[in-house]
Amino acid sequence: KQWYQRRVRGTPATVASQQSQAEVDPVFAKVEETMHGTPVAEILSLAHSARKEEQVEVPDISLNKETTRGFIEPNSTVQVEVIYNPVRVAQHVNCFEVSVADGSIEPVTVTVHANTIDLPVYVQEQDIYLKYCMVDRLYQDSVVLHNRATSALRIKFEIPAPLRDHVDVLPQNGVVQASSSFSAQLKFIPLPSIFEDCKKFFSEGQLLKIPIRIRVADQTRCVPFTVSAHVTGTDISFSAKELDFGCCSIYESVKMQFSMTNHCLLPQLFGFVSVPDFVTIQPNDGFGTLLPGETLDLEAVVHAKVLGDHNFSITCTTEIDRHFSLRCKATGVIPHLEVSQPLIRFAPTALGDVRQASFYISNNASKSDEANRKNDNMRKSFHIVVPDGVDLTVSPSVGTLNPGQRLRVQLTFGPTLKREDIENEAMETAKAEIMKEIERKKREEEEAERVTESVATTKKGKGKKTASKPHTPKSPQNAPTTPSPLENIVITDEARIAAMIKLKTNFQQRFEKVLIPCFTSAGECTHDKTLDYKLSDTVYLQVHLPAVKPELVLLSQNGSSIVDFGNVCIGQTRKMELTLKSISEDPVSLSTSAFPHDGTFQKVNATRDLAPLGLHQMILEFTPRNKAKYYEVVEVRTQKSTLHLHLHGCGVEPSLIVSPDSGTLDLGHVMVGEVLHGTFTLKNNSEIDLQYGISLLSEKSDVVQAFSSPSQIGNSNKTGILPFQCAPHTGTIEAGQTQEVTVKFNPDHRDTYKDVLIVNLLNQPQETRINVTGRSWSGSMFVLDARDPAPSVTLHTLVPKIEDPMAEPEPEEFRGDFWVVFICSLSAPKQTFTQSVSIGNCRGAGLKPDAANSKDKAAKPTGDFVFDPLKADYGPLVKAIVINPQKGSVESCATVPVTFQFTPPKELAEIGSRIQFNTMLTLKGETVEQYRVNFVAEIVK
Repeated sequence: KQWYQRRVRGTPATVASQQSQAEVDPVFAKVEETMHGTPVAEILSLAHSARKEEQVEVPDISLNKETTRGFIEPNSTVQVEVIYNPVRVAQHVNCFEVSVADGSIEPVTVTVHANTIDLPVYVQEQDIYLKYCMVDRLYQDSVVLHNRATSALRIKFEIPAPLRDHVDVLPQNGVVQASSSFSAQLKFIPLPSIFEDCKKFFSEGQLLKIPIRIRVADQTRCVPFTVSAHVTGTDISFSAKELDFGCCSIYESVKMQFSMTNHCLLPQLFGFVSVPDFVTIQPNDGFGTLLPGETLDLEAVVHAKVLGDHNFSITCTTEIDRHFSLRCKATGVIPHLEVSQPLIRFAPTALGDVRQASFYISNNASKSDEANRKNDNMRKSFHIVVPDGVDLTVSPSVGTLNPGQRLRVQLTFGPTLKREDIENEAMETAKAEIMKEIERKKREEEEAERVTESVATTKKGKGKKTASKPHTPKSPQNAPTTPSPLENIVITDEARIAAMIKLKTNFQQRFEKVLIPCFTSAGECTHDKTLDYKLSDTVYLQVHLPAVKPELVLLSQNGSSIVDFGNVCIGQTRKMELTLKSISEDPVSLSTSAFPHDGTFQKVNATRDLAPLGLHQMILEFTPRNKAKYYEVVEVRTQKSTLHLHLHGCGVEPSLIVSPDSGTLDLGHVMVGEVLHGTFTLKNNSEIDLQYGISLLSEKSDVVQAFSSPSQIGNSNKTGILPFQCAPHTGTIEAGQTQEVTVKFNPDHRDTYKDVLIVNLLNQPQETRINVTGRSWSGSMFVLDARDPAPSVTLHTLVPKIEDPMAEPEPEEFRGDFWVVFICSLSAPKQTFTQSVSIGNCRGAGLKPDAANSKDKAAKPTGDFVFDPLKADYGPLVKAIVINPQKGSVESCATVPVTFQFTPPKELAEIGSRIQFNTMLTLKGETVEQYRVNFVAEIVK
C-alpha cells in the first residue's frame, strides 16, 4: 500500500513524467478501478502484472508489424522497419530471427544495439500554445527549465532574427542551479508586419510556429522548444468605401444596404456610436457580434430634415477600441412631384371582389410663372410600378404633369387566391384520395383471403379431401414492378375547383403591406420618347391590403371571373352556363347589374336567392353584330361582397390563308413524259368550318379570250389534256386546320407552261389567285440563262444568223444553239469580261406515268457535261476564253453554274469590231445531247 501511494504521489521526475504531471499512470489507473474493497496483496499483484504487461506491450526495440511478413522476389531487396522507443536511459539490445516459410534456408539472427543518453537541461513544456492572438496585443507565458545535473549550468535563449521584433524572452541569459528549475518570461506582441516578415513560419490556418533554441554551457546539443499561436488581424471591412444616398426627399426616409465582414479569427463585439441624429443603423440599432469570417448585412436609414448636402461618417467601434469609419453623403431635396396620401389603407375586401381608392399627384412648380409653363423641364412625368404578385392595379400608371397641375390616380384592389396555393391543395387532395383507395383495396384483399381460408377450413372439417396447393409468396425479384400511383398524378379541372372552394371556405384573412415606387423625371412622356428615370427622384406609396372570406364563388371557368365566349361568326349565338355556389352559412340574396342594351350579351334565366351552401345556374349568351371585339363587366351582388364577371367575345368573318405567300408556285423542271407534283396549303384562320373550290383560269374560255395574256397562261399540251391538275379541288377545312392541295404537272412536249389557280370560298365574293409555272425538257440535262437567237429575243438584231455553205451536217444528237454575248469596253479598268449559264439535271424530279399512282420515284443518277476546246483555227481566241468548269457532273435535281471569262486579244480589239467563235457542249443524262455554244464579243468605246 505504501508503494502504491508513493507511485501516485510521484517519483523523481523524468522528462516524460514532468510533461504530464496532471495525467495518472495508466497502470495505476487500472489498479484504482479495482482497489476499492480489495486486499492489499491483490492490489500489489495487480499492479505488478499491469506493469509487466505494459513492458511487454511497448518494447524498447521493436519491428513494424506491417513489414515482419511478406514476399521477397529473386535478386531483390526488402526493407524491414526497426522502431526504437526508449523509456529510460540505458543501453538496449534486441535480437530478431529471419526465416523462410518452406525452411529451405536456415534462420538468420539480426542483433540491434541502441544507447540512450539524457541531457541535463530540459524544458518542462516542449510546445507552448498561446491559442488565438490578435495583432498589436500583448500575450505572455512562462518558460520553465529543469536541471537534473549536480552542478549549475548557464543557459541562453536564441530567437530567429525575423521574429525578434515580435517575440522576446526575459531574461535571455541565466543560470539553472543544480537539481533545480529556472523560469523565464515569454512576451509575444504580433505586429501587423508579422505576416510579411515571417511568412515561412506560418502554416495553414494562420498558425505561427516559432522555433526557439536554448544553448547550454558545456553542452553540444541545444535544447529546442516551440511557441505556437494562431495570429489573426482585427480588421473589419465594409462592402462599400462610401454610401451615396443621392437625393433624399425631406418627406421620406432613404435606406441603403451595406455589409461588414470580420476578418478576425475571433468573434468581435461592435456598435455604431455617435452617429448623426438623422441617421439610424438597423437591425438592433447597430449593435451586435461578428463571428469569425462572418459577413453581416446592415441598413443605414437617412431622413434628411433640411435641404442641402450632408457629408458625414458612421463609425463602428469594437470591444478592443478599434474604430472603422464609413463615409456617407446625401442631398436633401424637395421632390417636384408630391403624393397627397403616402399611406393608403383599403377596407377589408372579399376574395373576388374589387375595391378602389385614389390619391393625387401634383407638380409643385408654380404655374403663375410664364417661363415655367413654356419650359419643358418643368413638366414632370411619372411611372408607377406595382411589384409582381400583388393583386393591385394602378390607373393611370404613366402620365405628365404641367407646373401646378394635379392628377387623380386610382388604385384597384382585387384579392385572389394564389395559383400555387390552388395547385398545392389540389395535389394534396389527390394524394389523400389515392392513399384512401390503396387502403380500401388492401382491406378488400385481406377480407377476401380470410374468406378463402375459412371456406377451406370448413371443407376440411367435413372430411372432404381437396388438393390444395401450398401458398408460395412471390419473390421480390420475380414480382412485376408497378409504378407508384403517387408518381403520375394528373390534376383535373374539377380537382382545382374543389381545391379553390376549400381554400375560400377555410380562408380567414390576409394582410399585406406593399411599397410602390413612383418614378419621376423631367420632360414629357410620349410613345415616341422614353425618359430616363432616376432612383433619387422616386416617390414611394405604402398600401395596406386586407383580404377576407367571400360569400359567393364561381365554380365554372376553373374559378376564373373571365368568361370568354371566343370567336363567334357574325349573326350566330353562343351560350355558356355558369355555376355559382354560396359558401356562407346564411341565406344569400343575389342581384345583377344591367346588361348592354344592344343585346350583345344577355342573361337568359332569372336570378334567385341562395340557401346556405346552395347552387345557382346562370345562363349567358353572346350574339355579335359586327366584326369586332366585345367586352363587358357584369356584377353579381350579395349583401357583403360582389362578384365581377368579365365577359369577352369576338365577332369574326371567314378567313383563309394560302401558302406560299408570294402567290407563285414554281414546280421546277421535269422531262417530257414524266409527272411532277407540287403542293400548296390552305389554312382556315377563322373559328368556323370553310368550304373551298379550286379552278384553273385556262378552263374559263371566255375569261381567257377576254382578259388573259401570255404572261398569265402559257402553252397547252398538244394532246388537249391540261398540263396542270389539282387534287382535291373541293373540300371543307375545319376551324384552325390546314388542307394540303397537290398540283400535278404533266407536259407532253418541251416548253414553258403557265397557269393561274383560283381559290374561292363558298358564298364569298373574294377569291385568291396562285400563279403556277413549270418547264419541261426533252432530256434530263438542260441549260439555263443562255441567250436565245430566236427573232422574239431583242438580241437577234445584234447577232445575225451565221451560215456556212461548206459546213458538215449536224449529228443526230445536236439539239440547237445558244449564245453567249460579251460587251467589251476598252475603257474598263479590268479587261476580263464574264458571263455565266447554269447546267441542270432534272432526272428523278418527276415520276413515270405508270408509277404516278404509286408515287415511286425514278432513279436519281447524276448527269455529265463537257465543253469541247476551241479549234486551233481560232488562233489567239483559243486562250482568250476560259470556261470554268470545262467539264463536270450535276447531281439529280440540282444545277451547276458555268462561268465564261473572255479577255479580248490586243490584235483583235478594235472599236466597233465583232469577234465570233463557237464550241460544242455535250450533255450526258437520260440521253446524249449536243449544243453549239456561240460566243459574240462586241468591242465598244
